Amino acid sequence: MRLALTSRKEDAHDDAVWSATWNNNNNSIISGSVDESVKNWSIGSSDAPALDNLHTWTGHTLGVVSVDVDSTGQTAVSSSLDSFIRVWGIESHDTVAVIETAPSETWQVKFHPNADKQLVAAAGGSSNQIMIYSMDADVVQTLQLPPVDASRKKETFVLSLAYSPDGQRMACGCMDGIVAMFDVETGKLLTSMEGHFKPVRSLAFTPDSRQLLTGCDDMHTQAYDVANGAVSASFSGHASWVLSVTCHPDGTAFATGSSDSQVKLWDLRAQTCLQTLTDHTDQVWGVSFNKAGTHLASVSDDKSLAVYSYG
Repeated sequence: MRLALTSRKEDAHDDAVWSATWNNNNNSIISGSVDESVKNWSIGSSDAPALDNLHTWTGHTLGVVSVDVDSTGQTAVSSSLDSFIRVWGIESHDTVAVIETAPSETWQVKFHPNADKQLVAAAGGSSNQIMIYSMDADVVQTLQLPPVDASRKKETFVLSLAYSPDGQRMACGCMDGIVAMFDVETGKLLTSMEGHFKPVRSLAFTPDSRQLLTGCDDMHTQAYDVANGAVSASFSGHASWVLSVTCHPDGTAFATGSSDSQVKLWDLRAQTCLQTLTDHTDQVWGVSFNKAGTHLASVSDDKSLAVYSYG
């Protein structure tokens, strides 16, 4: 299986693009940028689809660092360096909710995989927490990491998070390399996993919720066994930080984006790199497979959005 570039939108935003995810309801892409905007892109259905901007949301006053779409495809969420989380109606274009957080207390955001719960999780930055918010902007749950010793305190910062597809687990990645796993229902910390010693900027569960993939500044991706927290595989090949990781829906492959400007495709079972793509000219902050597994999107500091077919 290989990736092939089908579309590339130069200057998709006016500044670096730091996040992208698919809306699996209509196979469109939501992107967030340092230019403070969130955009919705249609890729069409042809072999070489044009990337058309369906809508642009504004309201953030600093760069957008993370975006996500709920499982119904009706609602998007974004977080920004302005310390606000904004929830958007994709069809209505309305602002559904605005959540104000403490300064530097919000990084990545994710919807709960069960859209009926209408919950948004936010990586809690220097508070060493994950905050779970309702659409009414209320904090409904706080997942607290344990205190760290004084030698690591200065490095404490929750950067990344991911729900397991079955909705039972929440993982978060920290500035000091620790990856923590929580029980979503009880809020209990299940395990604190080592294996990295630098910032963990991205997380992705496999579709069966049994493995967790990480992207780290140490230039490695680790695969952790969710059941026992052990490292089951380690992948290296990038020449700089691994900024983003996404798992293919069939669980056999995953992709990474890096500060080395490359996108890599990996075989999870064989633990080998299948392909290296060099279509970006700057750091690749986001990679994302669509639900059908037919396409991969990537975004970069070079302001572009690229779409690849997979097959």
